[in-house]
Amino acid sequence: MIDRKNIVDGILIEDVRYPDKYVIFNFYTWVELLKGIIVNYAKKSENEAEHLIMNDPLIHMPINNFRDVDFFSHELEYHWAMLIAYGPEYWTKGISARLPEDYMQWEENYIKEHKLAEDCFVYSDE
Repeated sequence: MIDRKNIVDGILIEDVRYPDKYVIFNFYTWVELLKGIIVNYAKKSENEAEHLIMNDPLIHMPINNFRDVDFFSHELEYHWAMLIAYGPEYWTKGISARLPEDYMQWEENYIKEHKLAEDCFVYSDE
């Protein structure tokens, strides 16, 4: 199990192929956003959401290089949260894979209310 103290924002990963290219992974923000999504959209308690997240193999994957971070960033946080809450192919179980209509506003408010980083992934070329 990952130690909660290792879930932090500001993880700097440099691209070894291009010295001026990097990504900052705000891992704490990403995890907290997943938790909020699970509570709000999957209707789980905060403790249940925390348990689901901390016991999911996704959270225990290494974050050592650009490809590792790309893996986390290639899907929306909503999708990762639904995978954690409902399992693989959740969309075949009656759970919509589409973002809820209020999602973008909800996410913006959640980030502000919980004083999270503005973005989970900050690329040097943005």
